[in-house]
Amino acid sequence: MMNSWPHIVKSALNRPSGARYFRCALQVNPFEYVQRHSKGNTFANEDAYNNALLDALQDEGIEVIAITDHYRVKSSMRLCDAAKKRGISVFGGFEAVTKDGVHVLCLFDPTHNICKIDRFIGDCGIHDDDDPSPTGTKDIDELLVAWS
Repeated sequence: MMNSWPHIVKSALNRPSGARYFRCALQVNPFEYVQRHSKGNTFANEDAYNNALLDALQDEGIEVIAITDHYRVKSSMRLCDAAKKRGISVFGGFEAVTKDGVHVLCLFDPTHNICKIDRFIGDCGIHDDDDPSPTGTKDIDELLVAWS
């Protein structure tokens, strides 16, 4: 019966049906974060941490991650590159703490580069990374309005 259907119908029937769901981990911390916050790091170096983390993510079927650190993005570069080499989609971003105490995960399109994300961090009033967990200069309303 399918042979008698018009070409456009046959083509539509060969397409995927509906939504596709992805297993995600949307707050993965880079090695530098683990070191800075004394999170019981047992890894000799960043490569060992990244490999163990990515192995665990893949064992759980995770296909998409977001790598976040407190107002930092450069600390995520090596983990981001390693994840992409394994076929994991990566959202870059950072964790913001607004001046009124709201914690926000700021995730960006995977095509955004590090420099663009760094500019957003600067817009939040963070211009150095001496403080392990800085607080931004915007309240939550200002943060949301600035990026809308």
